[in-house]
Amino acid sequence: MAEEERLENGRPERRARIRLLAKMTDPQGHVHETKHARAGICRMQDGGILLEYDEEQEGERAHVVLTAGSRQAAMRRRGGMSGTLRFVPGERTSSTYETDYGEIPVAVFTHSVAMERTQTGGELRLEYDLFVGGEKTASARMDVTWRL
Repeated sequence: MAEEERLENGRPERRARIRLLAKMTDPQGHVHETKHARAGICRMQDGGILLEYDEEQEGERAHVVLTAGSRQAAMRRRGGMSGTLRFVPGERTSSTYETDYGEIPVAVFTHSVAMERTQTGGELRLEYDLFVGGEKTASARMDVTWRL
């Protein structure tokens, strides 16, 4: 077994370099783009992957777990703002984000989920609309790439 690989629940887990590119367009047409590169782990699952990494945005630290398959994905975030977003094409899925100031209702309408895996990594693309408090706040595209 490779030095960077270990077993967790009987499944290989490998260190990965994870790059996230998110582009959000608000209802007025203003585009906000963020790029992040993180060290994390990748675990292959039946028909999909699990990526796990820590991030820091605007001084707030969080632990993120992203699971994805060929037809759907989910992103769980734990930190100052915690919650889970589920991405299912053609569906609007609701959730809440827990913050120090209380709960915030959020939802996503997923247009598409596309994933490609290779021996050395892969790419995931999510296209969705984001709703906060019932109002559409952005159309978004998130590209996640990982290299083992």
